[in-house]
Amino acid sequence: MARALRPVVALMLLASILFVADGVLDHNFAGGPILDEYHGVGWTSYVFAFVNLLIALAVARGSERTLMGRIALSGFFMVERPLTAFILGPKPPESIVIHFVTALVELVILLGALRVWRLGRSVVPGDMEALFSLETTTPLPPPEPVAARPAPTAIGAGTSWRLGVLTLALAAVLVTDGLVAGFVPGGRAWDVSGDSSGWIVYLFAVVVLVVATRAVHGGSVALRLLLTLALIFFIERAFSPFALKVIDPVQVGLHGLAAFIALALALAAASAIRGDASRSAASARHSSPAA
Repeated sequence: MARALRPVVALMLLASILFVADGVLDHNFAGGPILDEYHGVGWTSYVFAFVNLLIALAVARGSERTLMGRIALSGFFMVERPLTAFILGPKPPESIVIHFVTALVELVILLGALRVWRLGRSVVPGDMEALFSLETTTPLPPPEPVAARPAPTAIGAGTSWRLGVLTLALAAVLVTDGLVAGFVPGGRAWDVSGDSSGWIVYLFAVVVLVVATRAVHGGSVALRLLLTLALIFFIERAFSPFALKVIDPVQVGLHGLAAFIALALALAAASAIRGDASRSAASARHSSPAA
């Protein structure tokens, strides 16, 4: 278990370094009082770095509750980092790159921490804290036997590739739409309503990519969530040009292309869900005792 936990802790330390680097770059670019930069929240990168360092030390000492809190924090940073790369005002290109690299690191931390936590669920509760600790040298007793249950079935390689490619294509079209609309550093104003809300396509892209990282491995909940998101994006992309009165032919074309890809993604996710249900039913029939 310690072998599985060490990379997660190392990535947490890397994330702290990236937060500090982002704060330094932003401060050098803004060149003003640190408490006034980027609408008064520029200094939070240093706070994130400090808090992340404390959490990494707590997780390394074997705190399961802290590990669960870090999983939730990773989900927050995966959304916060890409958004704050743009919505707070112009940033240097190096800072934007660090924002997205940090989001990717947080995704790996999330997946690694979930893996460690699931491994920890297989041991008796009394040994949980010792199992998570990187400092323990005492061999742990073997886990208590649990009732056998059917192994989860994974989707086929072809289906997994189809979901991944469609998701990447949808995210790419969404980001392109945001860039074409002028939502770039130093571009048009960002807001939450009307024509100024077009930046939300960046959030759409991040969310669908995060969900797809689980769906391509056959997670039933992730597949259903991916199906729901694809249908929502299909409706939103198909009708938002009329609601927002988009007249630029390039943007209209990007909306239509995104709607088409979202529909294809929804169909692929629905097919994967049906296939998973069929495999589960077949597995249950084979595992049931003969009459």
